[in-house]
Amino acid sequence: MATNSVETVKRALRDGFSRKGRKVVVWAERSDYRDFVRMYVVSDYFRGMSEKDRLGEIFSMLESFGAKAMIRKISLCIAMTEKEYNTEFGEGVWLGDLREVYRGTKPRPALHRLAKAQVRN
Repeated sequence: MATNSVETVKRALRDGFSRKGRKVVVWAERSDYRDFVRMYVVSDYFRGMSEKDRLGEIFSMLESFGAKAMIRKISLCIAMTEKEYNTEFGEGVWLGDLREVYRGTKPRPALHRLAKAQVRN
């Protein structure tokens, strides 16, 4: 069931984004807890959207493209543009196993974190 739910979610999102004429990269896997799904969705379609609007688009696509029952099984959903992804993980770094994401990526330089913190204040 869990593998099918992950594949159902991936297929629904790919179909939804292709219908809008946009590219998408989806990393989804079964969570450690029961059969919940964790996923990252990267597409430039999200440019200029708030986090709430991004999630609304994702859930709308899931509902419209045959994964409505899987919405309640999503425990983590991170939507980002390709630029945001490259800033967070580094250009050319692509996710593999989501459990290893932060262990396998290089930490951001301290100056970058400091500048980012000062901008927020």
